[in-house]
Amino acid sequence: MAERLLLRARRGGRGTRSVSLRGRRLQRVPRGLASLPGLRALSLRDNELRCLPVELGGLSRLTELNLGNNIFEEVPEQLKYLRSLQKLHLFGNKITTISPTIFDGLEKLICLNLNNNKLKYLPPEIHRLENLENMNLNNNELESIPKELCSLQKLSELHLSHNCLITIPEEIGYMTNLRMLCLSRNQIGVLPDGLCKLRKLRILDVAGNKIQIFPIAMEDLMLMELYCEDNPLLQKQPVSAIQEEEVWSLKKMKISRNVHLLPVRTLLCSYKCFNHPGHGFFGIAVP
Repeated sequence: MAERLLLRARRGGRGTRSVSLRGRRLQRVPRGLASLPGLRALSLRDNELRCLPVELGGLSRLTELNLGNNIFEEVPEQLKYLRSLQKLHLFGNKITTISPTIFDGLEKLICLNLNNNKLKYLPPEIHRLENLENMNLNNNELESIPKELCSLQKLSELHLSHNCLITIPEEIGYMTNLRMLCLSRNQIGVLPDGLCKLRKLRILDVAGNKIQIFPIAMEDLMLMELYCEDNPLLQKQPVSAIQEEEVWSLKKMKISRNVHLLPVRTLLCSYKCFNHPGHGFFGIAVP
């Protein structure tokens, strides 16, 4: 069946721009794909592929490749020869490792989808994907992300939900074009101050973590959507100040679209300032 579909593509001439072999239970890539030098889009998703032939690297004009829902255990090294590739989908595989050499030939990549794999580690060389705008790493086993990832200044969407992350690098503040950051369902206890430098950030999802308090400059963000449910944000009820002249780190409550009270740590000069009317601060007991 796959060979017949490929023959149909050939009848369209060597300038065939798109081929889909989705859901054909393929265990190998059909011969002859490399003879379509004008191919721009190729879908091999929903098959049983675990490797790619070397010849596939000859598709020098390929801009979109979908290898989702196969059984790859690593990102195929042949991909580094696809120097025109802009969109790469590898979701729903069994990928545990990424070779650093992969990034040498993917400088034009804009979208990378690695959702639903078994990744525990990202190589620092990922910074070579300097044109990347959208990265999807949901539902993996990542325990950390390299600070080098934060040098991807064109990135506008970063999806890291449902991993095992404990911390986020302070260098995330370098991702100045980031508009959406999804970190839900991890083990994050503290958000870095660098997060507050993301002036273009509009959507932040940190639901289902272990966050008790937000960075001091959180109020500087121009968020349109904030999701922070299922975090231990408030362990105590707000209380009135009882000491007059001492310096304390307090928690500031800020009204947000998706949460009634947002605790943000701030430093006031004294409880006298805290008791002064009109500033909108509330304090809670800090053990």
